[in-house]
Amino acid sequence: MVRGTRIVWAPNALQSRKSIFAYWNKRNKSDVYSKKLNVLFNESIKQASLLHETGKPTEFKNIRLKIVSHFELIYEVSDTKITIIDIWDTRQNPQDFPIK
Repeated sequence: MVRGTRIVWAPNALQSRKSIFAYWNKRNKSDVYSKKLNVLFNESIKQASLLHETGKPTEFKNIRLKIVSHFELIYEVSDTKITIIDIWDTRQNPQDFPIK
C-alpha cells in the first residue's frame, strides 16, 4: 500500500460537495457549518490517503465508504491515487445511493 497517495476529485463528487455547501449556506444563512463540514471532509480524505483501510469496504473492488458526520465519502483506491467518487447524505432514500 502506498502511503500519502494523491487525491483526485471526480466531477460528481465536486458537484455533490458544492451542492451540499450551497444547501447548508442557504438553510443556515451562514457558511459556518459548510466550513466545518469541509474541514471534516478534508481530514477524512487525508486519513484515507494515509491508511486506505479506514473506510468500510463495499462489494466493489477497491471502492470504500468513509462516514463523515451524516455523509458518506465514496472513494476508489489504487496504487497511485484515491479518487473521491461522490459524497452521499445518508438521510436520503437508500434507493438513490450512487453506487449500484
